Amino acid sequence: MSVPRLCWLMLLPSLLAAQSRDRNPHTSPKDVAEGRRMYALFCVFCHGMDGASGRGARLATTFRRHGTSDLDQYRVIANGVPGTEMSGHFLEEEEIWRILAFVRTLERATPHGACATGPGSVGAGRTSFVERGCLGCHSVGAEGSGRLGPDLNGIGAARTREHLRDSLSDPGRSVAPGYRTVLVTVRNGGGEVRGVLLTQDEYTVHLMDGGERIRSFRREELSGIQFPGGSNMPAYAALAGTEMDSLLSYLCSLQGGALR
Repeated sequence: MSVPRLCWLMLLPSLLAAQSRDRNPHTSPKDVAEGRRMYALFCVFCHGMDGASGRGARLATTFRRHGTSDLDQYRVIANGVPGTEMSGHFLEEEEIWRILAFVRTLERATPHGACATGPGSVGAGRTSFVERGCLGCHSVGAEGSGRLGPDLNGIGAARTREHLRDSLSDPGRSVAPGYRTVLVTVRNGGGEVRGVLLTQDEYTVHLMDGGERIRSFRREELSGIQFPGGSNMPAYAALAGTEMDSLLSYLCSLQGGALR
């Protein structure tokens, strides 16, 4: 038996044990302090030290899209979330549990649903959301079929009201990786095609255009590939105060539910 295979077999029982625990075994004040230190090293860039000011998922809430149990959250930290910037971490079992112990303090620091507080009518905000055609690019759970923007179910639990206001006023400020804009120029008079980048590799580029059609190009077909930045979503900075407040209140009311 090779040495690498032997090492893997020796580690396997401890890895399985870590995944099978239902509750965090490292929750003492000392564990939380060490978890805070580790969080500052590995998590702060995307989530912020307050769990609410980064571009990643909001942690200062009890809402968890991929399950709320300690075991669910251990797996998210250890394995990451496919299709997002949340990659898995090659950390020791105890380090992951301690990071989770600190994250739980962020949950307690901000009450669930705090985003929903503020002026504005939820009903009027929903009317504005529908009439402005937002469901053409977004969906809210089973409602709407738009794929050019993210599903907003649970956005009120995942983001602060301030973050949502910034996203409406200046949507290009922070664009999630799955919605990065790409502009390709096709050779021989094929014109330009703009859309949301899906995947690319050494040989091909795949995107979704404004009509939600999947377009695939060989790089040899293209004379140019640009990533202009910004967002395909229009800015709503000019919305009247009352409409903006109501739209924010509607978005904050979307508390969603956990996905398994």
